[in-house]
Amino acid sequence: MRAIGLVALVILVIAGGCTAAPPEPARVVDHTVDPAFVHGTDQGDADRVAATVVTDVQRFWAAQYPTVFGKPWRDLDGGFFSVDTNGTGAPPPCATDVKDIEGNAYYCATVDAIAWDRAALLPVLREHYGDASVVVVLAHEIGHAVQQRAGMDVDDASVRLEAMADCYSGSFVRWVVDGHAEHLRIDPEQLDRAMRAIVVFRDPVNTSTTAAHGTAFDRVSAFQSGFRDGAQRCADVTETSLAAPVPDDANKPLDEALRTDRISGYFGDLVAQRGGRWTAPDVRSTPACPGTTGPATFCAQPPAIVIDRAAITEPHRRIGDQAATTLLASRFALAALTELGRPTTGAAASTQITCLTGAYTAMQPGLSQGDLDEAVTIVLESDDVARDAQGTNTLTGFARLEAFRTGALGGATAC
Repeated sequence: MRAIGLVALVILVIAGGCTAAPPEPARVVDHTVDPAFVHGTDQGDADRVAATVVTDVQRFWAAQYPTVFGKPWRDLDGGFFSVDTNGTGAPPPCATDVKDIEGNAYYCATVDAIAWDRAALLPVLREHYGDASVVVVLAHEIGHAVQQRAGMDVDDASVRLEAMADCYSGSFVRWVVDGHAEHLRIDPEQLDRAMRAIVVFRDPVNTSTTAAHGTAFDRVSAFQSGFRDGAQRCADVTETSLAAPVPDDANKPLDEALRTDRISGYFGDLVAQRGGRWTAPDVRSTPACPGTTGPATFCAQPPAIVIDRAAITEPHRRIGDQAATTLLASRFALAALTELGRPTTGAAASTQITCLTGAYTAMQPGLSQGDLDEAVTIVLESDDVARDAQGTNTLTGFARLEAFRTGALGGATAC
């Protein structure tokens, strides 16, 4: 059984003051599939969405599986189970009680079936992250069915197998985004919201469990690998080793998170290596850079970085110290581009800024998994990381994550 393990994290999200996301601008489900084939369905809207998703995912694999694995796809023999964890109905396969699936969805390899909680999982996903998050979750679970058919050890609950399932989910979502799905449509805004679900529903820091799914960076990396490269490459996906599996420190004080000596040294060396001359920006709190706003902004003449302490305190408190450090590092990245005479406006500049921020993040000594996940969270959530010299960002959260990952995995030379 592979449960996605959402209950505790859902509680943390709600208790932490996360408000419901704004309504999606367009429907993910173009037209629904009758959920009559789902065991235990109440025929409600949540099950209609789920039934539609699994229908399109199986059609995707009917087309893709022969190409990837050289043999025909077989739809799930055991079918699909919808469970009301507020009720007293019969438990689904691989469970002894309906409460066993509370807040979860899973693939049960012993009977080749997938079950989901329509009471405490699907409504939370839909309210906070939109219907595209249901697509991502159920496509992940069918990814485990793919592994079972391909002869992989689905009883080995390793992060690698979970990363592969995230990768398979990403390859399916790309198929939907490209307009190939019969019933589903996902636009960039909906995709960003679904990515937030992936980031939030990561393993807690320093998890040691037989049901590990990986860090936020692991999960985002695997999903985007599938999205970019297709299902053929998912067998090569593994968990990353960028961050040390060490106990995560308590949230550092804001002043410590905003120390600039290491950041300035890194970007100064980068500029020197590329033939430029580094003038370390003056770091101050006032006056603001003309025409720009945000928790940290860059003024070109004379070089300065202005920190709005009130604005940067919020992500420091809510996400963690590395969120504040990441915002600050992005302004030093912009300063480096300026010193090198590179373009500092437009989407290409925003991509380079975010990429260089990822490169700096990955090289920090003693970087913990929690630190890296804090950086991933702020990159996805905040336009400020990618703002160019005019204070503009046109990159989606998904594109920012791609740029950040490029730098984190490949270093500054990859930017």
